[in-house]
Amino acid sequence: MRFHYKPCRFAILALIISSVYLPARGQNIPETESLASRTTERIAKSHPRHAFIGMNRGCILDTQLCDNLDSTLRTLLGAAVPGIQFSSKEDVVSLLKNRGFLSIDAHLDSVLRAIVSDLGVDVLVIEDLIWKGTNYELSSKIIDVSKDKELDTFTAKISRSATDNVEKPVFFREAENGPFLFAFRGDSKHAFSYPTCDKCPDPKYPEEARRKGLEGTIIFLGTVSEQGVAEQIGLLKSFDSGLTASGLQAIQSWRFKPAIGPDGKPIAVRIPIVVTFRFAH
Repeated sequence: MRFHYKPCRFAILALIISSVYLPARGQNIPETESLASRTTERIAKSHPRHAFIGMNRGCILDTQLCDNLDSTLRTLLGAAVPGIQFSSKEDVVSLLKNRGFLSIDAHLDSVLRAIVSDLGVDVLVIEDLIWKGTNYELSSKIIDVSKDKELDTFTAKISRSATDNVEKPVFFREAENGPFLFAFRGDSKHAFSYPTCDKCPDPKYPEEARRKGLEGTIIFLGTVSEQGVAEQIGLLKSFDSGLTASGLQAIQSWRFKPAIGPDGKPIAVRIPIVVTFRFAH
């Protein structure tokens, strides 16, 4: 029997840094408060005990907007849900490192959804910012952690008055030698190429898993280096330890064409790597 696998699917992460962000505009305060109010009203209906508010990749475009939404949400939720607790970013980063991830992975919603239950979080809010024409779209996605279910998403149009270069994505990293994360502006996707598999042979299908007829998807998160090697790999989702070990062994031997930045040079980036074990029917 044969199996099919999908070696790579990519998602974009973001690390919040202050040096490249545009300042929030005062005229956007009512929109931000309205978004926080609608989000709070929906969250309160689920009577949460413990929440975490995280920022997705788009917040790189204007961190102050996301910071304002974050602080307003905490204030309103504290008043609407007496006794609610909040996990901090430091709590999440500590947990990530204990599970083999990097601190920058705190800005990928799939990572947060996979780990925050270990902190006792029952409601997760993911803030994001998207470049929309002459405006931003600020959003808040509400997730029921125990059911891994999206409860609702609210958005607000935010004016963007500053002139910016839409030809290039925003690139940033946590340390001088660390992997890059990035956010797109306008149609700047053409200025960046994702990593692609160059030599990615099929993982071995363990005999025990084959006998049991086990099929499914295992998701890792790793850094694809400038040399096209997968490094700093953490496990996001699995259903069998034997298949996980086989998938990890394969990924460590794979060779990728690295990501290429706007300057035409290879760069190291964080991406999810998906391996699907499936029998051919």
